[in-house]
Amino acid sequence: MDEQAARKILAVQGYIELGLLVDAREELDSIDQNLDVVGMLRCDLFSRQSMWQEMRELAERLARSSPTDPQWWISWAYAVRRLESVDAAREILVEARKSHPKQAIIIYNLACYASVSGKFDEARELLKQATDLDAVCKEMAIKDDDLKPLFQS
Repeated sequence: MDEQAARKILAVQGYIELGLLVDAREELDSIDQNLDVVGMLRCDLFSRQSMWQEMRELAERLARSSPTDPQWWISWAYAVRRLESVDAAREILVEARKSHPKQAIIIYNLACYASVSGKFDEARELLKQATDLDAVCKEMAIKDDDLKPLFQS
């Protein structure tokens, strides 16, 4: 990535932090769209604007073209959860886990989906697997609304 693109990416991040989403999108449109960071920022913008269909299409395309990046799968599932259902999002992450069996954040999200679906034994096991792989998951779990049903069971 060249210096000009790096500066523009910093500007986009600044606009996002300030809540200036239109400005962020305009700046983002002026950057090479083939950069992974542009896809991530665009998914973030779509999420902040509840543009679930656009986020789904982008993240699915990126997951299919770059399946080694787990973030695309997570973003795709996140959008599908809002558009369709937890079960549909779960299927995406089950597929992603085949390629990323040790990716804690995928397993963590599967635990969240199990929790909101009332599958508490499955959620406990998945959360244990995720925290065994990455202790940060334990800190995230404490604050995650999706896991409240698990902790209250």
